[in-house]
Amino acid sequence: MKSFLFTLGLKTKLDIRSSEIFITYYGVPLVFFFVMGAVFTSIMPEAKETLIATMTIFTVTMGAFIGTPSGIIEYIGKDLRKTFRSVGIPMHTILSTTVISGFINLSIVATIIYFTAPMFYNAVQPENLVSFLLGVALFTLATLLLGLLIGLYGKSSSKVTMLSQAVFLPSMMLSGIMFPSEMLPRPLEIAGLLLPATHGMKILSSDGIEGVNFAVLAGFILVALILIGVQLKSLETE
Repeated sequence: MKSFLFTLGLKTKLDIRSSEIFITYYGVPLVFFFVMGAVFTSIMPEAKETLIATMTIFTVTMGAFIGTPSGIIEYIGKDLRKTFRSVGIPMHTILSTTVISGFINLSIVATIIYFTAPMFYNAVQPENLVSFLLGVALFTLATLLLGLLIGLYGKSSSKVTMLSQAVFLPSMMLSGIMFPSEMLPRPLEIAGLLLPATHGMKILSSDGIEGVNFAVLAGFILVALILIGVQLKSLETE
């Protein structure tokens, strides 16, 4: 437990000092929120209804798919893994603290958006706060775990960058945060269902309980945990 808390504290401090993590978790999402929030609400006044949801989805997706993989790639190098092992810090502790640290950082940005969007853009806050918060938590966890998978299986900075963009860009275009997913051709609309952002958007923009989408996000989490476990065993035997 002591090693876990020490690693969590260390990882959080390293994330705060990392310019790349700061940019992908805080800088770009907040700039995008303040700039695009003004654009969306000016061009489409009805965007106020879903502004908090769309900006939250963008923030989490950006941080998890762009920031998390680039951060984890630094920790899975063979020499660094040996160093962690020699001081009694198992690899699964590194991975779990990465997810926790990312969850905390992204939750902070999501909270800023939740409270400032109504002030600046008259955005409508969700009626079902419990469903919204549960949706944000589940979506953030699922997306962070998938970001972790990209970092674990990419193994090199160049591959991680390609994989991150290959997931991030479709998440922006097919999830419904830029325009309603119903406007897409049917094949692309179906393809969007393979992305956590689509189900996150459906939950956060709904006034009710989207049980199916909650279940899909839970499925993403389960599959991601299994694949992470498989890759973790592979790394530990190297």
